[in-house]
Amino acid sequence: MERLLNLEATSYCDANCSMCPRDCVNDYGYISLQTVDKLMEKVKDYLLFEISISGRGEPTFHPQLIDIIRKLKALETTISVVTTTDGINDNTYKQLLDELDIMRVSVSSIDEQVFKKIHRGLSYDKIWSNINKLVKYNPQKLHIHLVGGQETYPTLEKTISFFKSNDVNNIFLFPLWNRGGNVEEEEILDLRNKLIEKYNIFYSEDEYLDETKVRDLKNPNYCPIGDTSIFINYKGEMIGCFQDFENLTKICNVNDNTDFVAERVKVLKKMPVCKGCNSYNQVRK
Repeated sequence: MERLLNLEATSYCDANCSMCPRDCVNDYGYISLQTVDKLMEKVKDYLLFEISISGRGEPTFHPQLIDIIRKLKALETTISVVTTTDGINDNTYKQLLDELDIMRVSVSSIDEQVFKKIHRGLSYDKIWSNINKLVKYNPQKLHIHLVGGQETYPTLEKTISFFKSNDVNNIFLFPLWNRGGNVEEEEILDLRNKLIEKYNIFYSEDEYLDETKVRDLKNPNYCPIGDTSIFINYKGEMIGCFQDFENLTKICNVNDNTDFVAERVKVLKKMPVCKGCNSYNQVRK
């Protein structure tokens, strides 16, 4: 089975976004190039459909992010970054887009008031200045993650219109996740369905998990999200789930002589973060 590798470049982030449990993060650092090398040796025989540089922090804060991306290219798979663009500047945005296959931009709204309500700690002017540079340079490589839940819905049309008018067509609407359980009620999820259809955009679930991958899961006890992805934090530790912001379930380390996937399968749906999480049922619908 092909899997997604979530790689945490850093746990540092200046934002305190409303949908992100930053208060659960209690360790900070940057992944080293040596750890990346060890990880690559560890996963070289796995089938990876994508390496997503994401995690609990802002990847563009890593001073060696370009070097990391160039190293990972040796694995010959799609390389992406999930970012608010907070660490991007005039000297790096073109280089990043040139090196990456996909840049996934996490943003709530083009409306300043809504943006500031959702993305506490981020500068509206800076983020939207960066987004403008990116869409003008290479809109085809951008995937837009519209986050923040129903607070953003009244300004959704304006935000989507901006991106589509700039030839950005990969736009995904995210529900309001609670990192281990969806906190939105059914009527809000139904509204999301209608908005996705109305504006001709995509479900967030479509970004990483398609029907084929779900059908390939032979064991009904496996969590589709858990079984199709691997999360490595900046220390080189394999964590049971990318939703585990506290890193409560540490499976192994890139230095260990063990099979990542085999060890992880043992804890799927048994971890503390699994309690109350509805990802399993949501994806299996």
